[in-house]
Amino acid sequence: MTASTQWQLAQDAAERYQTVLTPTILGPFAQALVDFAELQAGEHVGDVGCGTGAAARHAAKTVGSVGQVAGVDVNASMIAVARSLPTVGGDPIEWHVAQATELPFADQSLDIVLCAQTLQFLLEKQPSLAEMKRVVKSSGRVAVSLWTPIEDNPYFYTLVETVARHIGPETAVGLKSAFALTNTDEIYSLLDEAGFAQIDMQMAQLDLPMPALTEFVPRHIQATPMANGFNQASKATQQTVVQEVAEKLNAYVANGRTQIPFHSHMILCRK
Repeated sequence: MTASTQWQLAQDAAERYQTVLTPTILGPFAQALVDFAELQAGEHVGDVGCGTGAAARHAAKTVGSVGQVAGVDVNASMIAVARSLPTVGGDPIEWHVAQATELPFADQSLDIVLCAQTLQFLLEKQPSLAEMKRVVKSSGRVAVSLWTPIEDNPYFYTLVETVARHIGPETAVGLKSAFALTNTDEIYSLLDEAGFAQIDMQMAQLDLPMPALTEFVPRHIQATPMANGFNQASKATQQTVVQEVAEKLNAYVANGRTQIPFHSHMILCRK
């Protein structure tokens, strides 16, 4: 069994991504990145690797009707889901299917580029960063979020380790790939080589309330590239994975509520 590491999800998986991952994990971190970037009313914003548009929608609420927001993703299914969602405050968001190396924006046309949990998946990181730098104004900035090491993220670590042990590492890599760029020195060097003059990197911790894990874990898996390998495993193996993850994370359950810490780098770069 093999698993994609690029998160090129089909339409049904993209819809599950929006209904399962965005409300629980990715949406709160998209909001955290927008807050970290300190967007201002009236700014022009590009969301690169926007997925179903969580960061773009939070940005639209902040910049308001006098601002502009556009989301870009290579995955047409993600963009289709983004377009299907209700509009938020401000003008409608523009959605584009495009490569990060060929952004559909003029030189120095944006105040800020957001890149939420995407850079680690890009095969051409330096050309993509060069594009982000090209499209922001001379006073502009690029805000990037990247997970910290998987060992610092107990939910992800437990899920990946359990799937790898019971089903196989070739399935677990579908989620582990999200942690391909976590080392602070490597991240800083990558951004420095891209020519950014100022790089501010911080670590954000969000203690996120989670649904019952015995229900959430299988739904989460179906919204990731792990779905194919997981679905090929026996029902007994699937149940073992779900139960074991829930049991190992029982320490985060109190008074019937599950709340788990997640950690991400937040990086703000200026030209």
